[in-house]
Amino acid sequence: MMEKPSKQRAVLFGGLVIGLVSGIPGLSLLNCCCCAGILIGGALAVYLYKEEFTPETPPLESSDVLILSFIAGILGAVIATAVSGVVSTFFGPVETEFLRKIMARVTDKLASQGALQQNSIDEIQNQLEQAVQEKLTVGSILRSLIFSLIIYPIFSMLGGLIGFGIFGKKKRPSNDYPHA
Repeated sequence: MMEKPSKQRAVLFGGLVIGLVSGIPGLSLLNCCCCAGILIGGALAVYLYKEEFTPETPPLESSDVLILSFIAGILGAVIATAVSGVVSTFFGPVETEFLRKIMARVTDKLASQGALQQNSIDEIQNQLEQAVQEKLTVGSILRSLIFSLIIYPIFSMLGGLIGFGIFGKKKRPSNDYPHA
């Protein structure tokens, strides 16, 4: 019996998908839907790993899937933090500007309806400005990385297990079935 294939390629591509989906502004909104981008990256890692199996290879096991998707999640967290940092450095806080515009519209609407007083609107704007400034500090980037290093592997493993359920089963050769 042969050994199982190397997990490196599958981990790299799974982690890259997780990192890019999570780090690119706009595309990262996909993660608002139950961390879908991270789940997809974990499932993709399992799919790519399964594609390297031959009929002589031992079967894919859930332990393989968990290890594979855990490492892809860690790699994805590091890539997402790096991509997010690069985008923020070169293009500024793109997502924050988008949020700022939405908040301005909402507060204007609430103020015109009399639901908010001007001092409340000023306080909301000040807190948003403070959040923008804090997002660009080394401490906030490290907090984000630590948070990602916890959350991404968990959801990547969940995606890997979903992928295992979809892609992990080996089909039995047709000669194993009795003929009528």
